[in-house]
Amino acid sequence: MIPKKKILVIGDLMLDRYWMGEVNRISPEAPVPILDVSKCIDKPGGAANVALNLSDLGMDITLTGLTGDDEASAKLNELLLALDVNYIPMVDSNIRTTMKLRVIDKNKQLMRIDHEDINASKKMIQSYKKILQSQNFDGIIVSDYDKGVVKPIIKDLLSKTNKMNIKVFIDPKGDDFSIYKGCYLLKPNLKEFENIMGKSATTGEFKEKGEALRTQLSLTYLLITLGKDGMMLFEDGNITSYNANQLDVYDVTGAGDTVISTLSAYVIAGELMSKAVEMSNIAAGLSVQKLGSTSVSQSDLENANKE
Repeated sequence: MIPKKKILVIGDLMLDRYWMGEVNRISPEAPVPILDVSKCIDKPGGAANVALNLSDLGMDITLTGLTGDDEASAKLNELLLALDVNYIPMVDSNIRTTMKLRVIDKNKQLMRIDHEDINASKKMIQSYKKILQSQNFDGIIVSDYDKGVVKPIIKDLLSKTNKMNIKVFIDPKGDDFSIYKGCYLLKPNLKEFENIMGKSATTGEFKEKGEALRTQLSLTYLLITLGKDGMMLFEDGNITSYNANQLDVYDVTGAGDTVISTLSAYVIAGELMSKAVEMSNIAAGLSVQKLGSTSVSQSDLENANKE
């Protein structure tokens, strides 16, 4: 079991909402299905899901990000109060809390409805500095969903944390990865990586592009998640492939959050990067077997690792 460490999570907070039921007829008003809702489920999403994952792994977590002053914010606050998380939201009444509403018919997603105001607040720029200075953190995770929290602060954050010798792990988003230059580990998925570096015709070309990106951004590690094809880790002088755990896939929502949180927790706790990647790979395989953003405990991971 890994020891408890103090970790700061900064990023885009979300509420994941599920309306679940069954479709038995078509509306007479328009050619659309009518869902008879039988259950409504709310879960922490985005950076809040990363915090949930870390809390379930036994870490001491501080979480911050932007919310509006609305029903979704109140629900997110209620959910996070039930966790062992030091939650410090930056509330801006001029924006809506990001919410993703998924409409589910008998385990099949019919539609997703998003409520969000992207890049509409500047509340984070000064506020995060006070949190960074208030405690001695063992590591920091940045969960960037490109909703407006990370981009305005990331260069300043990395400048400060590099001077403080704090490892920063980033789950990126967007068209410009240069803003993440100098972080300890960057974890794009395949689509995000190809958006920056382009598609590769061969595995060899893919590896060349991965190492080129790692070098350009002065990263200690670059981890590219490849879905069913596993993960690939780039470090100075070495590239390692990890096969995915071949398990039944029910819902991939939040799998990336599970990877970045598990990997970071193990590295910050002192484990080798190879062990951390292996455990995050196992965690991702467990998470996609469940509905929505979800998390796993250390005992879940250890038991799965023995199988």
